[in-house]
Amino acid sequence: MLGMIGGLSALVLSLNGVQAAYTQNAPEAAASLRIAFSEAAREAKISDALDPAYELLGIAESAQQYSLPQIAADAATAFADLVKRATAKALKTGGSATEDTLDQFVDLRFMARTANLPLPQAALDDAMTNLFPLVSASTQAKIDAAATWTEKLKYAGDLADLQASATQILKEDLARDMGAAFDQETAQLETLAAAEADPAEQARMLEGLAKARQSRDARIVDANANNMNVVAALMQNQGGTLSDGGTRAPSEVDVPEELAAGTQSCIETGFTGKQDPVLLRGLQVSCINSGRLPAQNRCPIANLAFLCYGAAPGTERMTYVYRGTPEELYFQHKCGADKMVNADQVPASGAAFRGTNVALGFTCAPPTGQ
Repeated sequence: MLGMIGGLSALVLSLNGVQAAYTQNAPEAAASLRIAFSEAAREAKISDALDPAYELLGIAESAQQYSLPQIAADAATAFADLVKRATAKALKTGGSATEDTLDQFVDLRFMARTANLPLPQAALDDAMTNLFPLVSASTQAKIDAAATWTEKLKYAGDLADLQASATQILKEDLARDMGAAFDQETAQLETLAAAEADPAEQARMLEGLAKARQSRDARIVDANANNMNVVAALMQNQGGTLSDGGTRAPSEVDVPEELAAGTQSCIETGFTGKQDPVLLRGLQVSCINSGRLPAQNRCPIANLAFLCYGAAPGTERMTYVYRGTPEELYFQHKCGADKMVNADQVPASGAAFRGTNVALGFTCAPPTGQ
């Protein structure tokens, strides 16, 4: 899977190369991007290889920066289609091809997050939700079938790499499942080592197993420290823009992903009890850093596509997603059916929180209204 420190260096070079290709004035960029998109889209349609995906991400990001929304949307859609086809092929083929595809998806997920592209992020999340369990099951089978202790430890290390990769891209549920699988497999290996009759061989086996466990733990610490939000922050801060306090100036990487996906959704947060001032302050900061503004009124319903509900201890959230916005594509992939309410199901009197004891406490609205 994607290497921790070494992988980050390669990722920085990759991102710089893609971004540098379109550093020019706006008219030249528009013409170059149209030509580049046509070529990349053609390559993507005739193959399910992922090489064009990197180019499509660069085109989408640059088009977004140059305020060319149609090119950005077309490139993002072509990217999502390619990811879908590559996933289908990987699921059908299995083996090392599936592992290689997942490796590339992890790499692309970092790039899509850094570029702040909603649809590519959602498409990759969908794909990896299918691929991670498949590769994990295959790796566990390799551990069980391996003929030598060295091979078993090697494949256990591969399983630890999978957990670390899921951790890096903030897929906590997937990382937790693979962490449990690693613990189960190493417990079985410990039982196998305990049954070894030769004391010297048993000691060697247990020592190797202890090192494998320690290595896994270190990888998870490293993965958390170098997760995709951290990498995005580092990339966004290239050039050294610092605040007076010596820290990085606020940007979209300082806020939750659903806020960073765009600036045109509106969010209402309700509290089940007394408002926590620390939590409220955090909501205000995230709202401002996302390019939105705290508002006194409720979110507008005009042009509403759907609501997406979310909850955390002590709070409930309603995200108003509007038609034709980047967030519409993003939440179509990210918001589960049980959390989504279509606009025609929202009463004229306004949306309501699902909890009976939830009271509206904070509204985060687009800067110019909707």
